[in-house]
Amino acid sequence: MSAFAMAGGYSSPPNLLTVIIDAATFTWAHRSLARTAKDKALAAQGKPSAGPATLDDVVTSVLLLGASLACTNRDNALVVIAATEGEVGVIYPRKGGDGSMEEVVVGYGGGGDGRGGGGECGERMDLGLLNDYVRLGVAEMVNRAAERAEERAAGSSSEGRGPGDIGVGGRRGAAIASALSVAMCTINRFMVASNARGGVSALSNTSSLRRADDEGILALMGGDVDASASGGGSQPLSTERSDASTTLSPRVLIIQASPDRTSDYNALMNCAFAANKADIVIDGCFVPSGTKDDRATSSPYLQQLVDRTGGVYLSVPSGAAQVGGALSEVLLSVFLPPPSIRGGMNLPRQHNVDFRARCFETGESVDVAQICNQCLSIFKERPRESCPTCGAMVRRKASDSGNVGAKKMKL
Repeated sequence: MSAFAMAGGYSSPPNLLTVIIDAATFTWAHRSLARTAKDKALAAQGKPSAGPATLDDVVTSVLLLGASLACTNRDNALVVIAATEGEVGVIYPRKGGDGSMEEVVVGYGGGGDGRGGGGECGERMDLGLLNDYVRLGVAEMVNRAAERAEERAAGSSSEGRGPGDIGVGGRRGAAIASALSVAMCTINRFMVASNARGGVSALSNTSSLRRADDEGILALMGGDVDASASGGGSQPLSTERSDASTTLSPRVLIIQASPDRTSDYNALMNCAFAANKADIVIDGCFVPSGTKDDRATSSPYLQQLVDRTGGVYLSVPSGAAQVGGALSEVLLSVFLPPPSIRGGMNLPRQHNVDFRARCFETGESVDVAQICNQCLSIFKERPRESCPTCGAMVRRKASDSGNVGAKKMKL
């Protein structure tokens, strides 16, 4: 029975929570240095740490959120995705081995017999594997991002550029748009596997969903595996489950610490429209650093995502509100409750969402702008050669170029 029980003995459906962690190396390295300097000064005065939060603090809070999610309903499922500057990956569940994506979708946990549930609290989640996989996955992605940064720095030095120059493949800030796209695909995978609403299957022959010997996830979850053994393998299978307790309620939680990447705006909004159509709620938690040289105190793009999908947005206060377990308390009290019971809770609400157009190159708010007719990117000033987003060539005016008849993309 779910801990979030509704009136009349009805319990809310199990949740599929997909958590996206901003693991951008530049962001967290900068905060780690600021935290170390502050902690030394405070320790000399006999005072505890005053933040900002580190990546380890965020990972610990996510693990506590996952453990609490497993305890509220044994059928709850959790997927954790990490995003660095140039890489996105599903770090829990991991591909292959115990606690793989197949076992999480099926809901049998890590039990050796394939049924009993290997997690400490639920069938779909193994808290031991969750802790190991999330910490290992974040560490691996951070190490790879650091190696790529060193390679770019070495290449920049050999080409005579400054170490602070960042190319197309090394943009600062996490690839939140890519991570959200992966999250949407993963959620659709669950929805198709459980024959729930909103899933779009690539299989034209639904009979393959009932094949017990198929190694695909869709076949594993399309019907009762024991049906063939009991002589009911030839019976038609309903395409929609009537039991509400077996239908997962999907939602996404984005934990962001880096400033918005302006070039990702179109992709983020496309994900927002897709999520809204599929009834997927997107929650947003922005973790500011609070340092003087970091002016990012919120994420306008994340606010728009949350507002579009009816989620909850919170910008965590800086300072002591991010350390000593305070960040975990924020995640548990604000983002643990499922959307089905949030109407009766006093949760943060957005009153002033900034919907103004922003330049994709500088991030400034603009009233009059240049728009690329290929990708609809917005720019305060006309790009010189090509669109920084899609690479479409800019067609010059007659006064700018003698070749008036040249056929190039108009911007």
